[in-house]
Amino acid sequence: MNSEVHPAVVAVVLFLTAVALAVWMWGSGAATGIGGPAELRTGPDGHHYVQIRHYLVEHDEDGDFVATHDLDSIGVELFLGSYAFFSNGDVLLRRGPDPRSFADNLRAFQRRTNLSSISPETADSGLFRCDLDARLCERFGDPGVDFKAAHGIFIDRATDEVYVSDTTRHVLRKYSAGGDQVAVTGEAFRFPNELTLHDGRLYVADTNHHVVRIMAAESGSYGDLVDSIDVVPGEAALAGQRWPSHFVRVGDGWWVNNMETGMDLGGLYVFDDDWNYVRRISLPGNADPISMLALDDEVWVSDWNNDIVRRFTHDGKPLSALESAGLEDILARSRIERREYTLYGYGGVALLIFVLLALLVRAFAVGMNRDSNATDAAKREIDPDDGRELRLEPDEKALFRMRVATTLVGVLLLPLVALLGYIVVGSQQPELGVHLVIPLAGLFLAFGAIVWMVRSNRGTAIRIAGNTLTLRDHTGRESSCPVRDVRYSTSAIATRDTAVFLGQPLAPVYSRKAIEQDLIPRLAPAQRVNPFSMTRILIEVRHPQGIVAVLALGAVVVLGIVVRLGTTI
Repeated sequence: MNSEVHPAVVAVVLFLTAVALAVWMWGSGAATGIGGPAELRTGPDGHHYVQIRHYLVEHDEDGDFVATHDLDSIGVELFLGSYAFFSNGDVLLRRGPDPRSFADNLRAFQRRTNLSSISPETADSGLFRCDLDARLCERFGDPGVDFKAAHGIFIDRATDEVYVSDTTRHVLRKYSAGGDQVAVTGEAFRFPNELTLHDGRLYVADTNHHVVRIMAAESGSYGDLVDSIDVVPGEAALAGQRWPSHFVRVGDGWWVNNMETGMDLGGLYVFDDDWNYVRRISLPGNADPISMLALDDEVWVSDWNNDIVRRFTHDGKPLSALESAGLEDILARSRIERREYTLYGYGGVALLIFVLLALLVRAFAVGMNRDSNATDAAKREIDPDDGRELRLEPDEKALFRMRVATTLVGVLLLPLVALLGYIVVGSQQPELGVHLVIPLAGLFLAFGAIVWMVRSNRGTAIRIAGNTLTLRDHTGRESSCPVRDVRYSTSAIATRDTAVFLGQPLAPVYSRKAIEQDLIPRLAPAQRVNPFSMTRILIEVRHPQGIVAVLALGAVVVLGIVVRLGTTI
């Protein structure tokens, strides 16, 4: 490490950078996690359900809103995996919190097998069979099973047998209506997802093998391969949509959702009854289809990114989006929460920009120090030991470079103002600009404080004649006292009622050599204080450096409160 860099400066920069990145990642991640509509299902009574967050929004056969079921009331803290309905209307889903560890997520990212047990970790977690109306649940199976990422669940309502894609373990499981496992496949799959029964065969989206597999569904021959269908036509491959996740039988053909590598931004591809590719369904460029639900004369498609359920005719022509009062009520709240988390993320970005700008100013300060050393001889008027008057004034080159640095920072802040103006005037969410005013105002207040500190150094002076020291402060007021009553540090010098800022080692206001070789020896009778005591003195005499120190401390406290409150939302 460069010996000229103070360890405290390094620690502050690293701390602020870590805080900025943490707030940005947490805010943006939380905002992304508040998704739109996801899994779509039809119950045995013909009612259609839209899963969004921890809600199931129920609609009748005609698509009219019926009711909103808050799954939190039956113990679903975070909706994970899929769900399906038994013949009597009970729903099978997972209850409990998200128990996946960092190691679990890392294995999933690396496409490795999940090594966790399928046994429930607590009495209230795992798969449960629930009555939505009575809000009563009973554990599925004895002693129960738990899937953190079962992205495919299908129930044969003729027998109530349950078929499960154990996605991160790369196997398919079959259970009786009571929850007893009756069959399991070998690890012939790679992240299986959607699965369904059709004409007595089991169909499954084998995502990482880029195929839909057709297999035997009977317990004795469960998983025996009948056929494997390549569902990634050339058009999908060119678009980077090579990962089939969901599919549905539509009329006499099939629709397949092939996602991109990040398992998002998929495309809908149509195949005929023999799995010959027919065409691609037209979607907006930012569409993120998840699940599909085939009705008698239309198809519903959940769009996670755009907060809507899209509707199409069976031949792929777009219809108006699903109108649902219950869905819109949840989406309105989701948009508010997403906006709040987004603003926290923006706050982290703003803090990171501020740190980078501060480092830029410090880089200029390094240049100031090197350049001012070359003119130190001219700044010293006398030999400090010859007893004559000593007079020191700020280094004009240093002040000039400070002004240049602050001007550059101001110019770099202007694009943020332009961004705010665009959000308020030109975007579809002008209310977002109102929230952005706070972090942007904070940046400009910090910038104003820096400008004020730089300007406060002009016109100051230090004079020692005999045993008397005289300071001229930033207001032009002069104050004198005996040298023995002076308090000083490496960054400032003070009498009883005023102070002059000398600068920092890498951001000097006065020539460092002049201070060390001329001034410090003449201050032998004076009291040298530590940086914290000098900061207190600067606060007491209301020097700009002291006032800004108070404001900075207040800003750190406010930031800590904001981050703390954000983590409890």
